[in-house]
Amino acid sequence: MDPMTADRATNPRRLKPVLTIAPLAAALGALGGLAASSPVYVAAGAAGGLVWTALAALLAVPLLRLRARHPMFPSAVTLAAAFVAALTLGAGLVQHVMYPTPEAYLQLMRSNAAGGATGLYMAINPLLEWVLLPAALALAWHSKQRRLLLIAATVYYLQRLTTYVYFAPTVLSWTTGGDTVPLSQVGLWLNLDLARMTLDLTVIAILAAAALSRRTHTPALAHAIA
Repeated sequence: MDPMTADRATNPRRLKPVLTIAPLAAALGALGGLAASSPVYVAAGAAGGLVWTALAALLAVPLLRLRARHPMFPSAVTLAAAFVAALTLGAGLVQHVMYPTPEAYLQLMRSNAAGGATGLYMAINPLLEWVLLPAALALAWHSKQRRLLLIAATVYYLQRLTTYVYFAPTVLSWTTGGDTVPLSQVGLWLNLDLARMTLDLTVIAILAAAALSRRTHTPALAHAIA
């Protein structure tokens, strides 16, 4: 191995972010498995988080070099993240409008039509959670937009925490269990879901503001890549 390459790979300054992110990614992956109420999924999610960390570490420098060649790339990634977040918000709002009562919503969740919404969430949530938002944050790390992206990421991942701990397991219990579900429980879920949507809206607004106010900082970027 080239000595310079080996030095970069073992540089403590470069290893520190990896050592910080790895347990967070493993915990997030494990929480995703926890929503399925299966130890196997929890272990697989934690392992997936560690694999994701390794891939992110390998792709970090190429990502920053891509930003150096295409100054608008960070804004495009951030806007894409805002767009995907808006898709999830829009899908949830449509469900609330079309099925506004606990009875109607429970019927939806126990019908075949619920599979379409579940498939949509399973496709776009990981895209935002594991790809777009981390990439936007990495690209903004050496810019004035870092604070905005950190706020957006904090709000978003707190929202995901509530999803994995409460919202997803509760809905799954409605669809997989044969017992009668109290309508008061469904009504509470719907009200809390509306509150969760305000977090989604906050994330979208912050991401859009960060993308539209972005300025390129070449010296800082050059220092990050060096």
